[in-house]
Amino acid sequence: MMKSATDPLKLASASRSGSYGLRWRAGFQQFILYVLLSAILLLTLVPILFMAVSSLKSNAQILGSFWGLPSPPQWDNFSEAGAAIWRYVMNTVLYALGGSLAVIVLSTLAGYVFAKKQFPGKETLFMMMLGLMMIPGILTLIPSYVLYAHMGLTNTPWVILLQAAAGGQIFGIFLSRTFIAGLPNEIFDAARIDGAGEREILFKLVFPLSMPIISTIFIMQAVGIYNDYIWPLLTISDAKIQMLGVGLTLFMNQFGITDMGVQFAAYTISSFPLVLIFSFGMKYFIQGMTSGAIKM
Repeated sequence: MMKSATDPLKLASASRSGSYGLRWRAGFQQFILYVLLSAILLLTLVPILFMAVSSLKSNAQILGSFWGLPSPPQWDNFSEAGAAIWRYVMNTVLYALGGSLAVIVLSTLAGYVFAKKQFPGKETLFMMMLGLMMIPGILTLIPSYVLYAHMGLTNTPWVILLQAAAGGQIFGIFLSRTFIAGLPNEIFDAARIDGAGEREILFKLVFPLSMPIISTIFIMQAVGIYNDYIWPLLTISDAKIQMLGVGLTLFMNQFGITDMGVQFAAYTISSFPLVLIFSFGMKYFIQGMTSGAIKM
């Protein structure tokens, strides 16, 4: 009796070998992907690790053993750097908090109006506001400086706070509007039926429900203010109210510090607030970006 050309055992063996080959190729592709991502991550972390290690070295250790570990660690670098830049750090943190809170309040209110209210020219006005995002900030640098100078606000904390509040409004309104537009209208209708006014709707519905996008706006705005360099360099000359970006350069020039370890320690200390922001807010940042910020 002749065996069939389609022997079940042969078919099963061929199927298993084909499935094994597919799994092997998929696993190999995953391995290559992990290797590439690890290499990219390593390249990203090298400058940070170099900064942290160099902050514990002296000049002789940095120049003599560029990639070596500190031996012994110079912990005094951090005390010297902290004593020199603590005022700049505090100023910048306060500016970032104040400017970010102003942007959150104003952009959430405006986003609610654009998302849930009807008035003539709403879409036209919104598109005109979005058009302002296409204008590079460097083009408005000199006009903004002239405006604040004529208002008598240069070399005061208000020049930072007001500029931060105004500069972050457009993008904040865009994010708030797209997020709030995705909230069900039935929630607001039910609140009005229960007798809630606009104030109650804002503080008991809009702000609590918008916490993911509020966290997103806060992180983006706070990081932008914290890293600002050009605007405080142009508008502030008093070291007592200066920001960190400029303060680090003044710290090196004014005191004539040539100890590179102290400089790296100052850079390391100045990065701590941003690390804390991302450590505690990254979950809400991602949630806000994925749940409402990319909706149109």
